[in-house]
Amino acid sequence: MTTPRFADTFAGHQLHATAFSPRHEFTGQRVAIIGSGAAAARLLPGIAAEAARVTVFQTEAVWVLPRAAMTLRAAPERLVRFVARANLRVQVRDSWLRHRLTPDDTAGVAVHDSYYRTLRQPHCTLVTWPIARLVPLGVRTVDGIEHRVDSIVYADDAGHVVRSIARPGRLHPSAALVKEIA
Repeated sequence: MTTPRFADTFAGHQLHATAFSPRHEFTGQRVAIIGSGAAAARLLPGIAAEAARVTVFQTEAVWVLPRAAMTLRAAPERLVRFVARANLRVQVRDSWLRHRLTPDDTAGVAVHDSYYRTLRQPHCTLVTWPIARLVPLGVRTVDGIEHRVDSIVYADDAGHVVRSIARPGRLHPSAALVKEIA
């Protein structure tokens, strides 16, 4: 993942997801996670357990399946999509949050049991507006809101999408299994 424009203007701590172990590194901090839904699913539970506030800046939504549904990785795409939609509907009752978490039909699929549950916690927020720039005290989105944070974690979904789904009737070029989220 590339660092957002104007990264040098942010005064806080910045790191890539591969460069940290979430054990007391973010205790009491306001943390931003910038990346796709697959990367956020992997990072959010550990960071939210320590941080005072976590804001996920979702660059791309993905379908999230519970680990119990891993048997579906070889199932027809229509069934995978149906189960992923049902999982989202059951776990996220807030219709606005559910809308923002709903990807298009060609999105990748990640596997995680606690992402939606963690995201519903009062100290966690999902932001889907694009990032305009980093500012000294945080992240400014294109809607003009400045989200103040102490640390930013950049994440990408390389290796965290277990399956890609094509539109009905079309083959997706990256339909191979990559790996399950650890």
